[in-house]
Amino acid sequence: MKKQLFLVAMVFVMVAGKSQQDPQFTHFMFDKLSINPGFAGTNEAYCFTGIWRNQWSGLGDEPKTVLINAHAPVDFVKGGLGLTYFNDKLGWFNSNFIRLSYSYHIKNLGPGTLGVGISAGYFTHKINPQWITPDVAASIDGAIPTSTNIEGNLDFSLGAYYYASNFYAGISSTHLSEANLKTLNVKAARHYYFMGGYSHPVLNGDLDIKPNVLVKSDLASTQFDANLTVMYLKKFWAGVTWRNKDAWAPLLGYQHSFNKFGTLKVGYSYDVTTSDISNYSNGSHEIMVNYCFNIVIPKVFERSVHPRFL
Repeated sequence: MKKQLFLVAMVFVMVAGKSQQDPQFTHFMFDKLSINPGFAGTNEAYCFTGIWRNQWSGLGDEPKTVLINAHAPVDFVKGGLGLTYFNDKLGWFNSNFIRLSYSYHIKNLGPGTLGVGISAGYFTHKINPQWITPDVAASIDGAIPTSTNIEGNLDFSLGAYYYASNFYAGISSTHLSEANLKTLNVKAARHYYFMGGYSHPVLNGDLDIKPNVLVKSDLASTQFDANLTVMYLKKFWAGVTWRNKDAWAPLLGYQHSFNKFGTLKVGYSYDVTTSDISNYSNGSHEIMVNYCFNIVIPKVFERSVHPRFL
């Protein structure tokens, strides 16, 4: 019963005023597109990423998030295009986001490339309350929902992403318009992000040390994610992510190159909760799948023929 009451309290925190609408992932280093449109197409490959997260397992109707994104370089727009969709469920609350991103690439800027991007999309929030007590009791307070409601609005993001062969950095903001859903009494809080990472080979390249950081804030609260991953022979990786006042999470993964057919990456993480929520949950599970490939357009060779030898 304590778990259910705790979950209901979290739902009301989300419904009343501003809330944390962007998804949270331990594999954040594999999901740059959903929070920074400047990333679209910057790795010069066609990429697809899927992440499934079951947060605070064992709580009952705990948060579940599914993310799917795709992006690719597009020469005729001098940059890249990306598409992001995610669904986030928490108890009675269900959110859907879809975003189309464009990034303009400025190449040979110092040792790397700068992507400056913008995204536009649409989001919906739905609440379907299922009260155990009679609705009459809940309806005493007009702020407490007693029937199914769904509402949506437009959403915009802006970001810049710089990368070179062994490091990256980005800054971005989501929910620029801070859309207000009056029926649900929900306002999309503007979020700000800083990301960065580095790759350093050791032991003649057998190992790659990869630290990554992500700072996110809505100006009401700030969260810091730090990750350290070690990759062995460009195939296996293991690491740990620490999130302040929330959790630390070990990660394991494998990547396989299919030569002409691209590279597949699969990862798993388990969050060990360090906040008071640990009294109610068994931690969080997350699975990540990423596939990138290149399309090589055959070169057309022109041959001149002398009329005498036709």
